[in-house]
Amino acid sequence: MKYLISFLMSIVFFSISFANDQIPNNRLFIIERSKNANIVCYDAKFSKDGLIDKENPVDAYWLLYAEKTGDREELSLFDKKAYGFKTTYNEETNDYNFILKAVENKNMNIVMVDGKPKVKIMINDTESYLTKVFIQSKDGAFGIPKVYYYVLYGTTVGTNENIEEKIILKK
Repeated sequence: MKYLISFLMSIVFFSISFANDQIPNNRLFIIERSKNANIVCYDAKFSKDGLIDKENPVDAYWLLYAEKTGDREELSLFDKKAYGFKTTYNEETNDYNFILKAVENKNMNIVMVDGKPKVKIMINDTESYLTKVFIQSKDGAFGIPKVYYYVLYGTTVGTNENIEEKIILKK
């Protein structure tokens, strides 16, 4: 029994380590939804010189865990209405202003921190790096989801502590 528990713990540890190794180094954040297990990934794109690509700094796409085994699929035009974004390069601060359709009321910036791209955002009035957005919704008329709230997850800039903020949308 002791060996079985040790073996199972080893598998769990390996699985967690393997899963963490699968996160790309250029990952900015993800969006998870209550609807299903599919996630939207937002990754920084780099130019040949190793800097964030000024023309096309972000790659957004689905990872399909609900229907398939994590296959990648590009966002459709319909998807971009909910999960699309706009970026503009800021010459003064040498970063990118980032506007996400799903979270339009929050100012975000793509910055480089220790050679890794991150999205800086205020979460609970604390300067933070965004890691995930969770969207609680229900399908409405014509399949258009009604969003009830979303939760921002991240780590604080100064102390690297986990932080979250739930934002309830008005009815």
